[in-house]
Amino acid sequence: MSRTEKRAPDPLDLPDTVDLESVNAAEIAVIRLAAQRRIDAREALYYSRMLDHRRRAIADRTLEEKMTRIEELKMAEGKKA
Repeated sequence: MSRTEKRAPDPLDLPDTVDLESVNAAEIAVIRLAAQRRIDAREALYYSRMLDHRRRAIADRTLEEKMTRIEELKMAEGKKA
């Protein structure tokens, strides 16, 4: 393979990041992959950034759901009075 040809990246077995617990598990997996030199430091940084964005999105969605629920409860209390 020449220097200009890119190799296909090895698939990484990261968990689906559907909640904060799975994002944490994915970050641990990225750290292990970097420690095992299966990915380099730059790749680990890119994955960490993506996972941080995912963590923020999940946290924002969770907060929005909680705020909506509080508003619904307050509206229900107002109707009872």
